[in-house]
Amino acid sequence: MTGTIKTAVVTGGSRGIGLGVVKALLDHNFKVFSLSRNVCEELNDDRLVNIKCDVASEANQLDAFKQIGETTSRLDACFINAGVCGVSPLLEMDTDEWDRVLSTNLTGAFYSLREAGRFMRDSNSGGNIVACCSLSSFKPENMIVHYNASKAGLRMLVESGARELGAYDIRVNGIAPGLTQTDLIAGTEAIPGYLERVAKRTPLGRIGEVADLIPSIFHLLTDRWVSGQVLVADGGLSLVTPTDPLE
Repeated sequence: MTGTIKTAVVTGGSRGIGLGVVKALLDHNFKVFSLSRNVCEELNDDRLVNIKCDVASEANQLDAFKQIGETTSRLDACFINAGVCGVSPLLEMDTDEWDRVLSTNLTGAFYSLREAGRFMRDSNSGGNIVACCSLSSFKPENMIVHYNASKAGLRMLVESGARELGAYDIRVNGIAPGLTQTDLIAGTEAIPGYLERVAKRTPLGRIGEVADLIPSIFHLLTDRWVSGQVLVADGGLSLVTPTDPLE
């Protein structure tokens, strides 16, 4: 409808990739609801509504989407981004650490997908839902078995959501970044030479930045025909094989 202001939800919108997407949506004149445990003080825009929300809590998410419903009758896009990680060997990982990551990255994503899907279905306007997956959706990394499992599950959640929600003109897709300069990789600086090695093995020759991902995510948040896909955005890193003769 001409003149209608589009609306979007971003989980984990206070920093990193989520914040980058919030900025892009505002640049394209969306009204944005940012669901995050922390409120970003960086942005001062009347079209941005910050809702404090722990996505691992079903009650928090139900309340957040209720607040959104009191403000708008439609939802055009949802970026499911909130996520956590941690490093622990499999044999030393305790249940609390496993639950901490799975409850946010997978169960929390399920709540977001369900509630955004319900909102779009009930408004009869269709929409786009994009989840932030990872290269770990496809290939496991050492010392983060909980993160690997959560992101592999999220990839299947994307595909399952696309199958079921297509009947309501709702597209569900994922973005799978490679190593990206965000708070999530802050601990890797303590590993001597790690970032340099990854950059060297990446065909485009560097570590990814948030700005590298935004065009692809925004496209998926507004596309009308792509659904059930997980787009790998990693500078070509996933092309490298362990037996590659050139380093």
